[in-house]
Amino acid sequence: MNKRLLILLLIIIQLPVFAQDGVLKARDGKIFDSEAFLKHRYAMPTFSNGKIILKDKTTYTGKFNVDNCSQTLRMIGEKGDTLTVASEGLVVSMSAGGYLFYKIKNRYIQILDTDGETSLGLAKQVTFGRKALTGAFGMSDDVAMMDNVVSTEDNFYYQIEKGLWSGSVPFNYREIVYIVSKGRLYSFTNSTLKKFFSDKYPDIEKYIKEQKLDISEREDASLLYKFVIR
Repeated sequence: MNKRLLILLLIIIQLPVFAQDGVLKARDGKIFDSEAFLKHRYAMPTFSNGKIILKDKTTYTGKFNVDNCSQTLRMIGEKGDTLTVASEGLVVSMSAGGYLFYKIKNRYIQILDTDGETSLGLAKQVTFGRKALTGAFGMSDDVAMMDNVVSTEDNFYYQIEKGLWSGSVPFNYREIVYIVSKGRLYSFTNSTLKKFFSDKYPDIEKYIKEQKLDISEREDASLLYKFVIR
């Protein structure tokens, strides 16, 4: 087994993902024919009234959403425009519209379920200029395609938000499922399940086999986690 194949296998084992490729198109600053991007741009379907908590326990209310492209909070201003949150670096959590997110390692992790000690978390990410290519054994690799588009992704985010960009660029959307414990992320794998739920692991293996679950899929991971913590 060559070194590159071994690295890819380790990535697949450690980071179960759902990935979807698409193309973002804009003309005169207006996005068009880009349903997949519009669907996955934000973590919640709509901006919703909610609350953010900062590291010093200060709380703020507003109409929020999470930008999956830049992994930052967005809010609706008084004039109805989309604004960044000035205290982004101090955010601990955001709750809105029935969703709960914790900021861990500069990513917003959606909490899907919890038993009080652990949680099932979901990370969503849109990356521009990258395409997931599927190869042998169903493995995926990322190919950068950004060089002739813009100089930096941060600048690209700004151009899109301000309606300054025209053209087309590929993007990749992915979801990664984690076990969250004490502010740390653990890939949702058999080894992680065995680490946190060792006494239940024989039943977990049996349940996965009987239900024919693919634990890299969000729905199957959620179903399994509910079984584990019930």
